[in-house]
Amino acid sequence: MLIIAMLLLSCSQLASQIFFPVLPHIAADLEMSQGLSQMMITGYFICLGLSQLMVGPLRDKYGDRQVFLAGQTVFVVGSICCALATSTEWFALGRLFQGLGAAAPLLISRTILGAVYRGAQLREALGSLAMVASCVAIVAPWFGGVLASWADWQFLAWMLSAYLIIVAFIGYWLLPSGSSLSATGSLYPHHLFRQYQTLFSAPKFVAIALFKWTPTFIYMTTQLYFPFVLQRQFALSEAQFGSVMMLPMAGLLLGSLLSSKLHRHLNMAWVTGLFWPLLVLSGVCYMFMPFTLLNALLAYGLVMIMFGGYFAIYIQMLSEYFPEQAGSANALIGACELLLFSLLAVACNSYFIDKPSDMAWVTWFMAMLLGWAWMTLFSNKRSWNRFLLARRVRNI
Repeated sequence: MLIIAMLLLSCSQLASQIFFPVLPHIAADLEMSQGLSQMMITGYFICLGLSQLMVGPLRDKYGDRQVFLAGQTVFVVGSICCALATSTEWFALGRLFQGLGAAAPLLISRTILGAVYRGAQLREALGSLAMVASCVAIVAPWFGGVLASWADWQFLAWMLSAYLIIVAFIGYWLLPSGSSLSATGSLYPHHLFRQYQTLFSAPKFVAIALFKWTPTFIYMTTQLYFPFVLQRQFALSEAQFGSVMMLPMAGLLLGSLLSSKLHRHLNMAWVTGLFWPLLVLSGVCYMFMPFTLLNALLAYGLVMIMFGGYFAIYIQMLSEYFPEQAGSANALIGACELLLFSLLAVACNSYFIDKPSDMAWVTWFMAMLLGWAWMTLFSNKRSWNRFLLARRVRNI
């Protein structure tokens, strides 16, 4: 099941990242402005955020295989629409269907492991899944850039469609067809709304969510800003851009490894606190260092290290503070992450970010929010001792 979980997770990651290196070419071929082409990318995240709020309850009621096949079918249709697109409208329709369909493989890639593994096996499986996610994030922009160097962007969409179809057949054979859960009540919108409203009213939930929201927002903002400014200012081709972006994206893998090592010796408060200065240093690079290609990649890489370090941390904190609502809490964090922060990333690129120093202010503001989150969770001695005791118990 670990293999199928990895394949399902890679579907949504490829669709979200493979088009980044060719974003300027898509804009030129379809006669879109820079802002409109960026909206095509973030539109995928917005639709993904909306759809996953319902995919979870549907999966509980109808099972993994049925929901996956339905979502993957929509995913494939959207990718084919992108491949055949000759106008802005068709490409936008394709991205909409891609986002709606991608929620199924994304969420099932996480839930299927919890249904099969327990205890140490589950932690090991989730760690392997996180490593694969980091590797795909590193390779996808490079892969898209290399393919775009000898083929057009439509070919990327056809390649993605073929991959999604292959994964659909694998999922059909390997995923379980039934569901052992009964969640009919959770499908009613007003029940879901009340549940999510209760979570949002808890300050600690918002604080935990910020450890996922802030690095994601900076990631989205940078991914929308860099393709245009780096290719224009440093005359990078699509292949070169994809290759150089592998360097900062490797920070995801490095952050995951550092987080795992630090957790063996330090409690949660210390680990989260040690990653926080990386965000401040990233802003320093944008503000006070010359905007060279190396410095730009360094600033982005520091954020990616923090992103990788916080990925597993926020999931662990949710299980500590909201053990009976972990599933709903994860779904709500993911939905807000993709809906709200996708729009904020577009707004920042459209109305605020004109030069690299503007990225510094965005980064420092996110650092302030993370500082508030840390204080909310760990400002009293009881919180420190709670996580320290939990760590000692796990080490015994």
